[in-house]
Amino acid sequence: MTIESWYWQAVESIDYPFPQRIHPDADWLEQEIIEWCCAHRLIQSQEQIKHIRDALLAEFVARANADLSRPMLRLIGLWTVWFFFLDDLTDTVPSVDALTDFHLRILSATTEDTTYRQVHPLISAVADLWAELRRYAGPVTQVRFQRALVQTLEAHLWEVSTRVDRVYPDSATYADMRLWSGAFFPMIALIDMARDFVLPSYLFEHTLMRELLDAAARTVLWYNDLWSYPKEQSANALAHNIVRILIQEQHLSLYEALDRVITQHNWSLRRFLELRQQMQRFGEETSQTLCFVDNVAAWLRATQDWSHRTNRYRSQMFSAIHT
Repeated sequence: MTIESWYWQAVESIDYPFPQRIHPDADWLEQEIIEWCCAHRLIQSQEQIKHIRDALLAEFVARANADLSRPMLRLIGLWTVWFFFLDDLTDTVPSVDALTDFHLRILSATTEDTTYRQVHPLISAVADLWAELRRYAGPVTQVRFQRALVQTLEAHLWEVSTRVDRVYPDSATYADMRLWSGAFFPMIALIDMARDFVLPSYLFEHTLMRELLDAAARTVLWYNDLWSYPKEQSANALAHNIVRILIQEQHLSLYEALDRVITQHNWSLRRFLELRQQMQRFGEETSQTLCFVDNVAAWLRATQDWSHRTNRYRSQMFSAIHT
């Protein structure tokens, strides 16, 4: 099925009411990413280097983090790229058991255990990133990041289990699991640390903050599904996309499903904006809270700007790295 122009017009018309910005060191970050990927054998050819450049991942991170120092920009950039590689690998793993074993090796590399120390590019890379993170992050940030990492890995296991068993997920379950599978929360867990403060747990875990972060995650991930649907549909991928799930589950046309997802997306965005406004109530901590929330919003705006420019949704970014 060919995707009609009206589909792209509807998706491209979505606009986030946040300022467009970009870090002046985006080109520097791109070179750092390429050198790091080569050092860990994540990429090993000029063609793969070109794919990295064309995907504009450094630009994506630079747009979401325009205010960071170079060391923090690099750290956030490398973690972002690592999660992209992990996502692509997850799409190729043949079984839940194989992915579980791989996840155990990832977790051992972030807990300094030696049980699963095997040579693998992604394991080597995550061990390096964890050591770098521990140079800057205190125990609170480490716990938040590890918790988000574990939940992201669990969501990936769920995705693989549905693919292997040919189970088509229902929209409600998918909506819950999609919050985690996109690795949005691990990156959010680093926002304050990267700006030299730690949001107190009574604020980070506050009901309003948790709802705000869920709204932000749902907004950006529905937006991602809208952009990725044409590529996934042409590849005949299993229904890990809210557009395709609604078409199958509720017997909708593409036009009806698109309208439904955009409506859900817009509701989540409005809820994020409402909750952002309510963050003014946190007294002495309001300044840091708003700084944190504004940088969550920056990830949303960066996703919009990057999606219009990257080839991520138009071609396979990397050759898969097998476990």
